[in-house]
Formats: sequence, C-alpha cells, structure tokens
Amino acid sequence: MKKNNKVKDLNEYKKEKKNKHKKKKKIKLRKRIYVPIIAISILGILIGNICGYAIVSDLKYDIHYLKKELRQKEIKLEELNAKIDTSTSIQEIEKRAKEELNMDYPNKSQIRYVDVEK
Repeated sequence: MKKNNKVKDLNEYKKEKKNKHKKKKKIKLRKRIYVPIIAISILGILIGNICGYAIVSDLKYDIHYLKKELRQKEIKLEELNAKIDTSTSIQEIEKRAKEELNMDYPNKSQIRYVDVEK
C-alpha cells in the first residue's frame, strides 16, 4: 500500500499492517542494542579517564619525592665540599709542600725583580 492510494483489497491492508508491526519490532530491537552499547562505551571512557588521572597523580607523587631526595643529596654534597675547603688550611698546604715536594721559601739570591714601566 502506497501513500495517497486507496486500499483496493483487504488482504493488502492486512499485509501492510503486519509489516508495520515488524518494522516497529526491528526499531525497538535496534534501540535495545544501541543503548547498552553506548552506555558501556561511555562507562569505558570514564573508567579510562579515571585510571589515567590515577596514574598521572601517582607519577607526580613520585616526581615530588625524587626532587626532594635530590635536593637533600645536593645539600649533603655542598656540606662535604665546604668541609673539604675548610679542612685544607694554609699551614697544612705549607707542611705538605715541605715534606712531600721538598719545597722551601726562596732565598735572597733566588729572588729576581723585574722593572715594569707604567
């Protein structure tokens, strides 16, 4: 049966009515299939985002503590460098130069003066 056409036969009318019912069942079946698929996909996306944010926050937490540990190591290194600098005094350097390298202060005969014009 087509639009704007009159029904010519009762059987044709019954057939058309039955087909409309089948079409509605197909549409309802599609809706029943699409709604859960869409819901599951949205749920999957949400769970994926939550897991992603959890991983990112965990990594930020690790980075924070690694930076904190690095800063503590840098402070310790600076303290050790300062200790090395202060432990080598002038007297120790002079003593080491005399004993290990056999160095001594120059005599008057070893000193030479250079005249520089200004």
